[in-house]
Amino acid sequence: MLAHMPRYFFHLAGELPAHDVLGHECANDDEARDHGSFIAHRIGTEKPAMIREGNFIAVVDDSGKEIAQMPLASTTV
Repeated sequence: MLAHMPRYFFHLAGELPAHDVLGHECANDDEARDHGSFIAHRIGTEKPAMIREGNFIAVVDDSGKEIAQMPLASTTV
């Protein structure tokens, strides 16, 4: 029997907030933080103007508890 994977949500918070309504299944909080960091870096790389104080990805578990905040950042140097 397959174990239920918890669902996490990755909300863009700050200047132009966007609410993640679908979420993403992750094995645990650590994997969710890694996925949130990936999203924050992807947004920061694709839209560098979004990198500013107060813009971040809020990682929220399926009970609605925020477990992490990942600031937007670019992966380009």
